[in-house]
Amino acid sequence: MNYIKYMRDKVGTAPINLSGAVTIIHRDKQILLQHRKNGKWGLIGGISELGESLEDTAKREAYEETGLSIQNLKLVATHSGREAFIQVDNGDQFYSVTICFETSDFSGDICVDLEESYEVNFFDYDDLPDHMVKSHLFMINKFLEKCNES
Repeated sequence: MNYIKYMRDKVGTAPINLSGAVTIIHRDKQILLQHRKNGKWGLIGGISELGESLEDTAKREAYEETGLSIQNLKLVATHSGREAFIQVDNGDQFYSVTICFETSDFSGDICVDLEESYEVNFFDYDDLPDHMVKSHLFMINKFLEKCNES
């Protein structure tokens, strides 16, 4: 079932809450980022399907968008509230409730989903690309703060 289509069939473009998960997939002081079709760079992730756990959302989205299987997810941060309001080009409005996980436990070969991404690449912690999704940059900064505390 496509949960977003299901909800939009019922409420049209009116604001709704949508929960989802993103994951900081990292290795050797590098983070895997996706160059999204909207032109911005962001973390790997997306919206939960009805009844799906956020951990399962993170794993499913990682596999769909990159071909990687991820394990041993650890909570980094959450992002929600009024600053998480989004209106997309087609007029749909929503408040994003996003959980960010991190992991360095992944396997497989990167295979980019060209319907959602232009490319997927690892970037050094101190050399992230411009034009990042604002909420994702917030969560990356929370992750880097935790790394610096260790």
